[in-house]
Amino acid sequence: MSTPQILKDDIDEKVEIKNLNANVEEKKLLRKFDIRIMPLLMILMCLCFLDRINIGNAKIAHLEKDLNLNENEFQWALSIFFFGYIVFEIPSNIILIKIRPSIWLSLLTLGWGIVMITMSFANNELFTFIEKNKAIRISLVISALAISGAFGGLLAFSITNLNGRFGLNGWRWKASWLTDDEKKLAIDRLQLDAGDAYATHFDKSQIIKAFMDWKIYIGALINMAVLTPTYAFSVFIPSIVNGLGFNTVDSQLLATPPFILGCFVSIPISILSDRFGRCLYLIPCMLITIVGYALLMVRSGGIAIKFLGACFVGTGLFSCLPITSAWVTNNLAGDSKRAVGCAIFISLSSIGGATFSLIYRSQDAPAYIFGHTVSLSILIFAIVLSILQYCLLNFINKRKLKNPDKFLEGKNEEEIMNLGDMHPSFIYRL
Repeated sequence: MSTPQILKDDIDEKVEIKNLNANVEEKKLLRKFDIRIMPLLMILMCLCFLDRINIGNAKIAHLEKDLNLNENEFQWALSIFFFGYIVFEIPSNIILIKIRPSIWLSLLTLGWGIVMITMSFANNELFTFIEKNKAIRISLVISALAISGAFGGLLAFSITNLNGRFGLNGWRWKASWLTDDEKKLAIDRLQLDAGDAYATHFDKSQIIKAFMDWKIYIGALINMAVLTPTYAFSVFIPSIVNGLGFNTVDSQLLATPPFILGCFVSIPISILSDRFGRCLYLIPCMLITIVGYALLMVRSGGIAIKFLGACFVGTGLFSCLPITSAWVTNNLAGDSKRAVGCAIFISLSSIGGATFSLIYRSQDAPAYIFGHTVSLSILIFAIVLSILQYCLLNFINKRKLKNPDKFLEGKNEEEIMNLGDMHPSFIYRL
């Protein structure tokens, strides 16, 4: 064997060892993220969703009777939360860019917890304040948003001064449980994933691009089409089970299996979609849900058939949600665009939450054929949109691979840096 060949083999071996070590360090970093971040996010999401859907259990426990609510007032109680969600989601995510997530999310969680506690004192749809007392109290509630922003800004001041070290934004420096090398590795992973589309600085042009990005709007329509039946099913499943002839306590107990199945199935489905593609698993999950609604609508079907249908619906819907969200966020590049784009996506998707109460009407109980039909139709619409989005993204990917220079023509260095996900090096996830 010649000396150059020996030298080449030695270099190849060193590169292989270096890559192996990098892979080990990356897995170690991911384990730290999973242990430190994921449990808290899971708890927050669990409580967040629980506060939205537990009114369904309260409904069959005579909530409407106890609070003297008619059907219209009950529907408003289900929907009104989402109006604030739609309005404040985008400003909240812009604040999140400027303030540490640990501060902002903590303040939001604390504020929502206080709101939940005060709900226990409600005795009708208008609470206890007369008309002339309401304006000042509403202003006090809204002023809490400004106070929390000011408080967060003061706490973040000293950390923000670290901005730029090792390429990290100021708010990222508070992760004391990461070493400097791990922080750098975390940023390197993001940069490698986004390629030349990677950008962490606050940029107004990216915010404008987020509002003009068709992917966000199609993704929001798909997610809205999934969220509408998800909220409706989650709130009304106790009533659906109750309509099968079970008492209140048994109905609340029997309403849980569809959620449990959805939880256990959604995890492997999400793992597979990370590896093999979003649309490949999203559409089958929607089809499973459609089959479930069809079983619920079988008039001659017994309890077993309808309960199986409910399990199919729960499994399909809760497997769809992670995929629809990931499909949009994966295809946005640049911190500013991703933050604002996600906020637009969530705000528009929440329209489904504001309207779901209208499709499950009390006059349709116990079969709720109208609600099931609307949910099924919406999901068919979502399948069509998913196929459309897949085809459009695939078309753009082929253009980027075939003629990457076309996307850079006539642009200066700064414009190229701010191309974000339209940079030819950024390939959309399908």
